[in-house]
Amino acid sequence: MSTEEGKAKRLANLMPPWKKGQSGNPKGLKPLTIQGIVRQLKKEGYKEFTKNDVSHVYLYCMGLGEERMKSLLNDKETPFLIRLCIKSLLSKKGFEYAEKMLDRALGKVGDKLDITTDGEKLKQEPLSIRFVASKEDLAKIEQEVPDVPDGDS
Repeated sequence: MSTEEGKAKRLANLMPPWKKGQSGNPKGLKPLTIQGIVRQLKKEGYKEFTKNDVSHVYLYCMGLGEERMKSLLNDKETPFLIRLCIKSLLSKKGFEYAEKMLDRALGKVGDKLDITTDGEKLKQEPLSIRFVASKEDLAKIEQEVPDVPDGDS
């Protein structure tokens, strides 16, 4: 077979046997939508994770021994979040991932800040809220309230 004949045969295979505008796969798969996938997963009995589920996964995974982690990681039926969590913990950056997971599951440890003024603790005074119905009432209240610097000076 000559080069020209081979080229013509290859090009003939590329030519579609349908008309312009006609689908090449009219009974093919319909595109998947998120809603369709979710409906299908619900029918199959799957449920969405809650915040508590995620926290529990993080905390339980961190309590597992390495062999148990590896067996869960290799089991293709293990939920993906658990496998992802374990894979992250077993990686070189496992400590960083563990720290992030603990922050998400338990919350970050808060920094305590003691605010003082010239060595004295701030005074906590009760908050007073007044509703006024007229400009005269507002003027009376403004006379009672001492001038407070706005912080710009």
